[in-house]
Amino acid sequence: MAQYNHVGDQNDQYQGFEPLPAGEYKVRISDTDLVTPKSGVGKMIKIVYEVVADAQFDGRKIFDNIIVEHSRADAERIGKQKLNTIMALTKVKAIKDTAQLHGQTMTLLLGVKEYNGEKQSFIKKYLPFNFDDNEAEEEESADEPETSKKPSFIKR
Repeated sequence: MAQYNHVGDQNDQYQGFEPLPAGEYKVRISDTDLVTPKSGVGKMIKIVYEVVADAQFDGRKIFDNIIVEHSRADAERIGKQKLNTIMALTKVKAIKDTAQLHGQTMTLLLGVKEYNGEKQSFIKKYLPFNFDDNEAEEEESADEPETSKKPSFIKR
């Protein structure tokens, strides 16, 4: 047991949050982990994406579970196709550690579905990270070589 002093405030309670609305979101991969699913069968990569460059949803997290080993060949094939797509979009050629994906950017197309009476966001498609027109103009005027260009909001 840990000691902690706190007086509750009935007027300041956590309200939860609604799922992100359907649409495209620019994201950065902030965390990954290779785990065994609850079923105990196979392996999956858990990916946490963080929304970037969006005034309303900046910092919101999107979660993705990608099956990479499974006794069902279809589940494994689809999972590896998703991972291949993420790697192609982020220009990561090979992975020895999922941390190699950290900090990489891309765009996610989200949909919303109902599950057990609650609305949930889900990833419909993985897309390339496209600059806004204003950012593209700024990038073109920069003196840096094209290979080192990153959006201004991404820390170098």
